[in-house]
Amino acid sequence: MRAVTPRAGSRSRRWIAVVGAAVGSVLVTALVAAPAYADATPNVSGTARTSTAAVAPRSGGSQWVQTDPVDFSHSITSADRAYEQISELPALTIPNPGVWQVSYSARTNIGNPASVSGAFLHTALFNNGALIPGSEALTGKTYNPGESSQDTIGQTFLYTFKAGDVVRLYGYRIGQPGFAAVLSNGDGRTGITAHWVSF
Repeated sequence: MRAVTPRAGSRSRRWIAVVGAAVGSVLVTALVAAPAYADATPNVSGTARTSTAAVAPRSGGSQWVQTDPVDFSHSITSADRAYEQISELPALTIPNPGVWQVSYSARTNIGNPASVSGAFLHTALFNNGALIPGSEALTGKTYNPGESSQDTIGQTFLYTFKAGDVVRLYGYRIGQPGFAAVLSNGDGRTGITAHWVSF
């Protein structure tokens, strides 16, 4: 008696071989047609891409510069509207040319007149000894005898600097009775910060 050959199993194996060859051909075609990326990783929305290409450093790259926290009390003793430098606060040197966003804060202490008097304290930033327009700030009021107040004032603005420009804080008083001072300590700081924006 002759054995029966399982033809169905043979046909199934031939079909799998044919399909496998077709899929392999499609994959090869797709790989050949795919674009070649410099780092073998395409830019895909929502997927982080790490480039292996070296990027040359750019002069004036984005960075922060700021004054260090310091403790001081500087009494404003000049005549009305006569600027004097707040010398205890270190100068801020601009490292790179371009447009910078500058912010500063100045903690003030004003008051204690012998009679009812108006007293105000004005601050501003200077670049290489010249006033930076738009940096001016003011605080103060009319004080009763023995009354005083503290406040933190300042400005945020954009300004175009050259490399090596030096920024300093200045102030003056309006009204001579009592005292006016700029101070800085752990209860409230005076300082300058600058952030590079563009060339």
